[in-house]
Amino acid sequence: MKIFLNQIQTTGKKIGWLIVEKLRKHPILCNVVLSVLMAFLLEVLGRQTFDLSAIGFVNERTKVFLYSIFIIFLTYSVVLIVKRRLFFYILVTLLWSIVGIVNFMMLSSRNTPFTYVDITLMKSVLPVMANYFTPLEITAIGALLLILLILLVVCYMYLPMEHHLGRKREWVKFVIICVAFAGVTKYSFKTGMLTDKIHNIRIAFSDYGTPYCFSITALKNGIEKPATYSKKRIDKIENRTKKAIAKKEKNEKKNHETIQKPNVIFVQLESHFDITQVKGIKFNKDPLPNFHKYMKGYSSGHLAMPSYGAGTANSEFEVITGMNLDHFGAAEYPYKTILQETTTESMATLLKSYGYKAHAIHDNSAAFYDRDLVFSQLGFDTFTTKESMNITKWTENGWAKDYILTGYINDCLNSTKGQDYIYCISVQGHGDYPTTEVIENPEIKVSGIKDEALRNKYTYYANQVYQMDHFVGQLVQSLKKRNEKTILVMYGDHLPSLDIEDKDLTYGNKYETSYFIWDNMGLKKKDGTIQAYDLSSEILNKLHIHTGVMNSYHQTRKGTKKYQKDMKALQYDMLYGKRYVWNQKNPFKAMNITFGIRNLEVTKAYETEDSIFLVGNNFTNYCQVYVGDVKINTTYHNEHLLEVSKSDLKDGNTFKVSIVSKALKVLRSSKTYVYKEKNEK
Repeated sequence: MKIFLNQIQTTGKKIGWLIVEKLRKHPILCNVVLSVLMAFLLEVLGRQTFDLSAIGFVNERTKVFLYSIFIIFLTYSVVLIVKRRLFFYILVTLLWSIVGIVNFMMLSSRNTPFTYVDITLMKSVLPVMANYFTPLEITAIGALLLILLILLVVCYMYLPMEHHLGRKREWVKFVIICVAFAGVTKYSFKTGMLTDKIHNIRIAFSDYGTPYCFSITALKNGIEKPATYSKKRIDKIENRTKKAIAKKEKNEKKNHETIQKPNVIFVQLESHFDITQVKGIKFNKDPLPNFHKYMKGYSSGHLAMPSYGAGTANSEFEVITGMNLDHFGAAEYPYKTILQETTTESMATLLKSYGYKAHAIHDNSAAFYDRDLVFSQLGFDTFTTKESMNITKWTENGWAKDYILTGYINDCLNSTKGQDYIYCISVQGHGDYPTTEVIENPEIKVSGIKDEALRNKYTYYANQVYQMDHFVGQLVQSLKKRNEKTILVMYGDHLPSLDIEDKDLTYGNKYETSYFIWDNMGLKKKDGTIQAYDLSSEILNKLHIHTGVMNSYHQTRKGTKKYQKDMKALQYDMLYGKRYVWNQKNPFKAMNITFGIRNLEVTKAYETEDSIFLVGNNFTNYCQVYVGDVKINTTYHNEHLLEVSKSDLKDGNTFKVSIVSKALKVLRSSKTYVYKEKNEK
């Protein structure tokens, strides 16, 4: 047995050294083999099925798969020009393996692939890792990273080096490979085999593969500087717009049309569209009775969105800023890139110049898509999130039900004496949609779908939008009772992830959702299809408000020959350029945003044998009691009652109640109080 084990050990060493020698002496051949294996492994991990789907991708998208191999081959080619050849083989293999493994983990936890932007946001990811991984898993990840780092150091120090490297010859090979790659890439874009216009990153990863999609998100971010960008060009665009606006205002004055300043409310409904417009599907009753009623009675139509199946934050971005996502990088989320570091003009800043107060509302976490930072950059005064809400009803999938939003919208309206601009983001319609029956006795029954799993998905979705439709009707009725001039825009942010294609719809395409514009001001009904980035300017045009760079541009230049080219130039100037539109100074400052509308307050405290109970108002499940700067263990009972241990709160301690987000950020705090033992019983 001992002899046999020794033979195996000896054979293993021989094979190992043979591989090492091949890697050192025949790098081109080894690069090809490793690239093919790595490309296939990345597709297996990216599909999460461990079945024949990766082979199907190779068979159906052979050219794209070959290009993925070429990408990896290019990264391996660095071994040609370095002396530490074996070390760089290990390093490149490790980096691509990490991309594949992290992509697999992220698809499992958040249903969104791993992109380069995620690396740049590590500082915001670390505080919320506990929401996705157990302490044991986090410890294991940390230990694994430490082990890998140690192994890399050891490999760097002790692996053999190439002492007789033919530098000139190897550099020539490397340059030839780079030139060939550049040529193939240019040809692939020209023929349409590749694209950098990615609207749904999950679908793109399936269609174009992990290596390409990860690489394009790393190389193409922001807005490419226009070739003719200059102060002269921006001034020319602005002057043309100003002349058109002056003419427009002159005509309005002649017709006695003046600026109107009603409350302006946008409600973006998660994954919402008119499901009755899917071919071949029938329902036992109308799942959208209110939406259909208001579409029939008020301005309505289809809204062209920047994404399909996902991408809520990008829909928001276009509507709030008036900017077109097509001019940004592939699958880019400006919330995660440029808006991390700069402020800009928005619907909020524009209406605030007319005396409005700007509010954002979302029945999900404040830190999701970094909205707690981004909405400050966009000029919002308040932001009411899940942490500030007492949500008692949840979907079977764990998302908040939207009916609760009516009260918080009215809270915002009640918080000021003047006009309010409210941007509300719904969440109830969020996927993934279950393939099994999870709703007992659903009110909306679906027929016309043979596949049971797909029928279950549609049934779940139809019942969520049916309940969301109750919210639609409830909100409109509450606004009618207020007797304040109001304009309400309701629309879906994108179609649901139900594998819907253009051919499945009775209208337009899968990038279009439905909208209506309700008002109590007697505005004329006007139907049609609107681009998401033009929606806000359409509303402001109805109110005869024509200021703002993007707003005035859309209102006067839409449909002209250079509409998109000049729009791209303006967007570049506002976000990345010299800001000629504002005399080279950014006039917008980040807001010290207030989280929530309702004040936290403690009215009394009383003791029991083991605990201290704090009585007050507007407590939520995210409330924590702080003694000084020390957070103590807090039990939430209801919106009026919190509990802490007597051992944590002593006589004379100064304390406050704070709402803390999942990112461990204090969003809002009560006044400070001094605890007195046996204060009340």
